[in-house]
Amino acid sequence: MKTTRVFVCMTLAIASAAIQAASVAEVVAVRGETHLGAGGPPLSLGQKLDAGHQIHTGADGRVRVRFIDGSTVVVADRSELKIERFDAPADKAREASLVLEKGLMGQQVSRQAAGKWQVRTPTAVTAVRGTEFFVEVSTDLSTAVSVQSGEVEVEAIESAADGTTRKLRPPSKTSLSRPREGTDCSLARGCTPAALWSPTRIQAALERLSF
Repeated sequence: MKTTRVFVCMTLAIASAAIQAASVAEVVAVRGETHLGAGGPPLSLGQKLDAGHQIHTGADGRVRVRFIDGSTVVVADRSELKIERFDAPADKAREASLVLEKGLMGQQVSRQAAGKWQVRTPTAVTAVRGTEFFVEVSTDLSTAVSVQSGEVEVEAIESAADGTTRKLRPPSKTSLSRPREGTDCSLARGCTPAALWSPTRIQAALERLSF
């Protein structure tokens, strides 16, 4: 009987360690109505997140998440974000893919010499290595991206109902490299050329991302 109890304890410990090892992010701040998935349990401070998890926020909700590479993401009110993939092993390049279905998110991505950090929406994909920027998906599924520091490349795409995407032909790409530069992307026009956003527009987004 004692041997059985020891075996069970060891099994539980191994399982717990595996769960901890699988976690790629942690909730470091939470406010208002937030859920793990649509209609799921409320998110809590210190909660571990893994690839495949979805964050949903209500009209007054927002969540700050810190990833294992030190990058942070803030999900604003009325938003849906999925951690599609996140691999950051110590001996390999980071591979991160996030999907913003709707709403607004802000990111501060830790700089790495290699690897990728990608944010996909229904109408655009944003690629970056290390920078601070935010992405917003409007009710018409158009995408707005603005950079606060660093550089990002935004490309218009078309998303299918099954989650697959295809690039527009001819391609529509915009690079953002100056603080407050932004672009707006849609299926009808692709991505607009980089242009400085007004202080009012920037401030409105930052207020939705603040705690």
